[in-house]
Amino acid sequence: MAQSPSIRHLRCVIARSEKAIAITGGDSAYFDLMRDCIASLRATAEGRKLALGILDCGLTEEQRAWCRDQGALLVEPEWDFDFPGRDKLKDGYKALTARPFLPRYFPGHDLYLWIDGDCWVQQGDAVDLFLAAARTGALAVAPEIHRSMRHYRHAWKEFSSINGAAFEASFGRETAERLIRYPLINAGVFALAAGAPHWQGWADLLGEALQRSADMTDQIALNVLVYDRGFACEPLPSRCNWPVHHATPAWDAGRGLFVEPAMPYEALGILHLTIYTKRLPTLDVREIGGPHAGQVRARSLRWPGRTAI
Repeated sequence: MAQSPSIRHLRCVIARSEKAIAITGGDSAYFDLMRDCIASLRATAEGRKLALGILDCGLTEEQRAWCRDQGALLVEPEWDFDFPGRDKLKDGYKALTARPFLPRYFPGHDLYLWIDGDCWVQQGDAVDLFLAAARTGALAVAPEIHRSMRHYRHAWKEFSSINGAAFEASFGRETAERLIRYPLINAGVFALAAGAPHWQGWADLLGEALQRSADMTDQIALNVLVYDRGFACEPLPSRCNWPVHHATPAWDAGRGLFVEPAMPYEALGILHLTIYTKRLPTLDVREIGGPHAGQVRARSLRWPGRTAI
């Protein structure tokens, strides 16, 4: 299929002089996780090539100083939408509502990589893959679908009821019943070119949906943008944004890496400590190879390079 003139122009502009930035954000309570996210990104060659932006939603002065030491530009986001119940939300919620406006908050870049503060980078090739996908003009994401994930087996009822309710609250029952069967696009890690039309499309849908619900609304709106409104999407492998609560990774003792819990045990690029898993000191992890091969042992899934602040 021939590319539209706008997409061809977008790719040419990016190719001439690419500037890419990785962005995360949150408040002081989230900083322990954010610190792992930033440090793990900077520990990879791919991550060190990127500029770094932080949405400061209530960090302490000590935390801001640490971020600046990593070369980060800190920006305090506004409330980009007016919606019912906003006054009851913590400032950390701004990290969700500000994301359709990242090119405005951090101008001057061609490619934007967002990574949630509860993610950490194990292999930098995942970062490069997100950016490569974004260069096509599409939205680069990793849908929550994999042969190991429990919500496509015994946990479907739980998954469909929680996410279905969020879809229905934001966009109505008909949309919920249709889209709940699609692989859920996780908004925790994505990449997008500065000139892509998705930014405005996402902002429009998010602003509309927030009038009805603030429950996972940013992610729900992104799914509607792709599946109902037809905005171009490049779906990446799950290893690029692995939601730990759906399937606990295995540990490859020989390689010293967290891997998919199914053969051929591909190494995970980005681990996402979703929902309750970010609060657990350890999870029961099956070992591949080594002296404890086949055993399930307690292991932390936090970034192994972390140190106390």
